[in-house]
Amino acid sequence: MASQVRHIRLTDRIDGRPRSGRAGRALTTGSAPERPWEDARMMPEPSATSHPLDQHRDPSEAAFVRGLAAEVAARYGGELTRMRRANGYSNATWVGDGIAVRIAHTPVGMAREAALVRALPREVAHPEILGEGVTEGHGWIVTAEVHGRNLYEAWPTLTPVEQRQAIHQLWARAQIVHDASPSLKTYVASHGGFVPATLGEATASAGRAGAALGLSSAQRSRFHEIIEGYFRAAPLVEQVVDHGDLALMNALWDGEVVALLDFEFAVLGPVEIDLCRLVYEACVSEEGTYVDSEAGAAAVEIAARHMDPVHGPALIRGAAVLDQLRDFDIWLAQGGGEDWNPGRLLTDLIDDDGGYLAPLLR
Repeated sequence: MASQVRHIRLTDRIDGRPRSGRAGRALTTGSAPERPWEDARMMPEPSATSHPLDQHRDPSEAAFVRGLAAEVAARYGGELTRMRRANGYSNATWVGDGIAVRIAHTPVGMAREAALVRALPREVAHPEILGEGVTEGHGWIVTAEVHGRNLYEAWPTLTPVEQRQAIHQLWARAQIVHDASPSLKTYVASHGGFVPATLGEATASAGRAGAALGLSSAQRSRFHEIIEGYFRAAPLVEQVVDHGDLALMNALWDGEVVALLDFEFAVLGPVEIDLCRLVYEACVSEEGTYVDSEAGAAAVEIAARHMDPVHGPALIRGAAVLDQLRDFDIWLAQGGGEDWNPGRLLTDLIDDDGGYLAPLLR
């Protein structure tokens, strides 16, 4: 399989939709990129001052971020006009000239993430961080381009056997991080990504979703029971450093999984945080339905083996609901839409059978 270079930071959203939610990955395919190492989801720059990913942003803020990216790229030998914009929502990313530059759209630092990445075991094979900093409040990270093909992009071309192997290898990389938790836990918080800081925040999000979806009182009650069950059980089990977004898109493939990427949402918590995402990636189709496959069977087997024997079902279901709640809040903020609707997965998860987690809840 031909090698491909992919920026280590296809950031946490694609075209304004959550990167990790496959139901939110309704991407338009087209001809192959001019340069074979570039991710299929990277777009050419339409002009020096505008980009489709910035259409909902203040033009002056978008221009500031682009100018900052040009300055940062130049410090590391890059020229932004020769680099390509990678799809992303909360961050703006450019790749080319041997480097990748990621700039936070809003004033937020990236020092904690960079420190975690530098502390990761070498076996994780996270691409080297060349530099990071903060300019006028906006954090930025520069990394080296890395050979390999984005696993999500490669997925449809893999055989069922290769897909199964990829799921096992992706989990093996995550386990390296889990096993290193004693030395890594100081770099992460107990909340972040799709894990809210408090039960109150989670129930407020559930309330918004329940109202928007028109859930019955019984469904809303079940919704809250699942979330409360997660927060009740989470402190009772071993805490590990979870990747926080263990998606196909956050790995590189070159005949095998060669790197685990993007630790923006790393969090200290139950291992079920990573397990729920692994099962989702392997078992849920583009349409948001359960898929019976070798990869899915492998993910379910992994989850069954590594879930907490007592609290695992409550934790994996609760984590999956929290994951989809985050996506649903974003969907609501964007005005909804039929091309991507995380509400479908949410309602399945709170049904008696548990949606795509059903094999683990019987």
